[in-house]
Amino acid sequence: MIRVNLLPRAVRTAGERDWRSLAGGAAAGLIILIMLFMWWGVSRQAGSLRKEITVMQAELKQLEKVAKQVDQFKKEKKTLEQRLKVIERLLASQRVPVHLLQALSEQLTDELWLTSVSKAGTRLTIRGYSFTDFGIANFMTRLSGTAPLLRDVELVVSEQAEVQKITIKKFEIVCRIMG
Repeated sequence: MIRVNLLPRAVRTAGERDWRSLAGGAAAGLIILIMLFMWWGVSRQAGSLRKEITVMQAELKQLEKVAKQVDQFKKEKKTLEQRLKVIERLLASQRVPVHLLQALSEQLTDELWLTSVSKAGTRLTIRGYSFTDFGIANFMTRLSGTAPLLRDVELVVSEQAEVQKITIKKFEIVCRIMG
């Protein structure tokens, strides 16, 4: 015979528990347990990532110090390279004037003296005084003898001048500098 219990649930006896509510409670407990396990795993990962961030930040600070040192070394290197270029340029430009002045001083005689020597590009202008025209001609001939250094020696001006009531010759010589 079939029995049907028409009594409300509250009136049912303790032996007639509902298996669905047990299964639902077990499923809810399992879900909570899984969620707790996942939360524990995520919190462990977060702690590990926080430690990595701390280590990376310390390493970043150290690398920033090194980068500042590298930048300082680059600036110093650039300054030194500029100084070396200036020194090389000065040495290169020094050779011609030193040799030129040495050649001029070797060609000077007691009959004349120079008042100015100027250089514009490859053109050299020499101004001075002499007691005679022969002294000027002799100086020009001697300058022509320094052929590797000076070429095209030409007398531009030769005129009489008076210095301390003595009549002398004022001259201007132009020549081309080689090298």
